[in-house]
Amino acid sequence: MAVEIRTRFTTGTYVATVRGDKRTASNTISARQAAEAMARKLGLDPSLLVEQQRDLIDGKDRVTFTHPGEPA
Repeated sequence: MAVEIRTRFTTGTYVATVRGDKRTASNTISARQAAEAMARKLGLDPSLLVEQQRDLIDGKDRVTFTHPGEPA
């Protein structure tokens, strides 16, 4: 099952979340690295992440990544 990892930039940090899961992952360098950290927390192979969407909403950079859901 595909997994959607959403990241947002706030107060100097990229924070990654997954709907329905309370865990978060963060990184100060990039949205991709925050999403990769979240994928690892979920037991997924971070190299399979694909950037889907990049938005600037209310001054907050938001990036969405998808993963096919295959375990690492």
